[in-house]
Amino acid sequence: MPFKWGPDLITNIPALDAHHQGIFNCINNFCEKCDENGGTEEILEVLDVLDRYTRTHFGYEEVLMKINNYPGLGDQKEQHALFLGDLTALKATLQTEGPSRQLTLLTKGKLIRWLCHHIKTKDRELVDFLNNR
Repeated sequence: MPFKWGPDLITNIPALDAHHQGIFNCINNFCEKCDENGGTEEILEVLDVLDRYTRTHFGYEEVLMKINNYPGLGDQKEQHALFLGDLTALKATLQTEGPSRQLTLLTKGKLIRWLCHHIKTKDRELVDFLNNR
């Protein structure tokens, strides 16, 4: 079952919202490929797209924070590194164990939960900071 984007995840910063939706689309695509019994190479390609897209998004966020002297930049960088570490671990699991329903559930549990929490807390703090400047 794909993740549904909701109003509680909207930051009202169009670029951030578009990036966040793109990341969720990548995660949903990965989960669909696993559920459809896609091959390991095909699914790794999807994870590579997710990796590149996420790195681009995190880079954009971090530049936005830096040019606005956001005091939470260090914490955000740490959080971004955690997500990328989880993504790397998922790639390793896929390469050693192959695609499975369990991997799909793990991905949804880790990546989607992390991203929802991150948007609702850390990114919301950033948006509040930018709005109060």
